[in-house]
Amino acid sequence: MSRSKHQTLKSISGNQSKGEVDAMFAEGDHDAMEWVEKGRIKVAEMHRRNADKVTKKAD
Repeated sequence: MSRSKHQTLKSISGNQSKGEVDAMFAEGDHDAMEWVEKGRIKVAEMHRRNADKVTKKAD
């Protein structure tokens, strides 16, 4: 598995403290909302790849 799959919010936020990251989400900061959207895209892509693997094994 790639490391980016397990990347923490702290590592992508420039090593800000947990309180700073929480404040960004509470304020609806643009960067924080982008992280959420990118996370959704990554999860959707992982599910798609897993479904493709299952389909290929069934053939």
